[in-house]
Amino acid sequence: MIPIKNIGVTTLLLHLLFFILTIVTVPCQPLRNKIVRKDRHVDEVSRNMNVKKMSKSNVEDIHPLLLISFDGFRWDYLNKTDTPSFDEIINNGVTATQGLKNAFVTKTFPNHYTLVTGLWEESHGIVANSMYDPVLNQTFEPSNASAVTDPAWFNVGAEPIWVTNQRQNNNGKSGVCMWVGGGAPINGILPTYYIPYDGSQKNETKVDMIVDWFTRENPINLGLLYFDQPDAYGHRYGPDSPQVASMISGLDEVVGYLLKQLKDKNVLDNINLIITSDHGFTNTPHDLLINLDDFIDASTYKITASSPIANIWPHEEGKLEEIYSNLTKGAQESRKFQVYKKEEIPEYFHYTHNRRISPIVAVANDTYSFTSKDQPYPKEELGNHGYDNRLQDMHPFFVAMGPSFKKNFSIETFNNVDLYPLLCHLLNLKPAPNNGSLDIVSQLLVDQTDTPSTLTLTTYVVSFIIIVLVAGVYIITALYYQNIWKNMHHQQYMAVKPNDESPSKSAVTRGTASQGSAAIHQSNTEDSDTSPLLIDHNAVVP
Repeated sequence: MIPIKNIGVTTLLLHLLFFILTIVTVPCQPLRNKIVRKDRHVDEVSRNMNVKKMSKSNVEDIHPLLLISFDGFRWDYLNKTDTPSFDEIINNGVTATQGLKNAFVTKTFPNHYTLVTGLWEESHGIVANSMYDPVLNQTFEPSNASAVTDPAWFNVGAEPIWVTNQRQNNNGKSGVCMWVGGGAPINGILPTYYIPYDGSQKNETKVDMIVDWFTRENPINLGLLYFDQPDAYGHRYGPDSPQVASMISGLDEVVGYLLKQLKDKNVLDNINLIITSDHGFTNTPHDLLINLDDFIDASTYKITASSPIANIWPHEEGKLEEIYSNLTKGAQESRKFQVYKKEEIPEYFHYTHNRRISPIVAVANDTYSFTSKDQPYPKEELGNHGYDNRLQDMHPFFVAMGPSFKKNFSIETFNNVDLYPLLCHLLNLKPAPNNGSLDIVSQLLVDQTDTPSTLTLTTYVVSFIIIVLVAGVYIITALYYQNIWKNMHHQQYMAVKPNDESPSKSAVTRGTASQGSAAIHQSNTEDSDTSPLLIDHNAVVP
């Protein structure tokens, strides 16, 4: 307890002001800004995007970054066989034990673009592997070499990580090997180095190329590398086949080769390595087919997007209700698929606000597949993806290792839109508007001193108001008790002050010495209960 008479009001106020300023200026408390932005080309898009930045305290903390994707690598594929190279990464780094929660639709092109932009598909505009744009009046196909480098499809407001890297960092150099969107100029910016997709190129050749980019005289600080397996085997043989398990072993050898090359070049200990995928896989038996011809007339519509998704575009606007009604009836009777009007698609899919999404969307249930006379389901396929992204089998794996990551650490899962802000943090870049967050992925990092606060703007303001109110009560209470002490002190002082003209003085003078002493002693005894006045700072303020 502190005697209040030892505390000056000015000193009290200065200490209190310093305390409040300390609270409200605590570093690393960025707020989660809600940003609503509209694309220039995808004019129907509307979204809330959380932009968060974790500051770096030292330039030496920034390390080169390599992002690798193995297409169609399901979250549990590492359990199918021995994977010593992947195990080395996990033991010396981090992993998501249940994989990533990817974006709907769970297809290759959309999710690869989500990984590098942090945007849901409705926001970045790549809404399927095959898609139709009613404004361009064109259909996008992955096999069309000119389409995959056409900015009309990709430059619709989204900013991939290589553009962020080169736009903000004067020394930023990016190498993109076969990644979706890498060949399309975004606001006139292309990667420093780019290699288009080539399915005939050996895996080791691609590894040699990316390692060379990191180790040449003017090295890249960001590399992206894509492999088309085990996706191809998952489609052909099914995800639970021995062929897929064998492929996983082969890819583990590729990772081992990469680690050796990086080690031989003396860069392994200085590079942050992230390996993940776009989607998982499920079995698709041929006896679980849904023939759309049983429900709707093929002459009344066209389909874009491949099974298990059917983006249905009626040829005539007047046919929309008829097609939707017939499909709804078929879905209810068969219980094999779901059908939605565009505006009724569940919010958790984040798959509504884009002109490239069709007026009617049908989604097959797990393991079922759509087929029709005009678009038959391939007989040679025993596995597929594209289903509801809440299904565990649709989730891809995630492992990472490097100086910025913890060792032998795991979390359960996180959204794949969170990867882009993580990449930006690792490169000390300010993220473009995105749907991701660092709240969960920051747990993977070694340095937690710069982790962002989870406070929202509302809770931050409320907390500040509470602090001010408590401080105000403290000041008022302190002043109240100080005033009491002053009054008591004044009364005590007046009781013993020599004054020839005062009645008390005359009374004391006329009395005997013993009477005067008794009077003074009595006065001091009465004051002893109230002076000095003490405040217990642990007590509850009334």
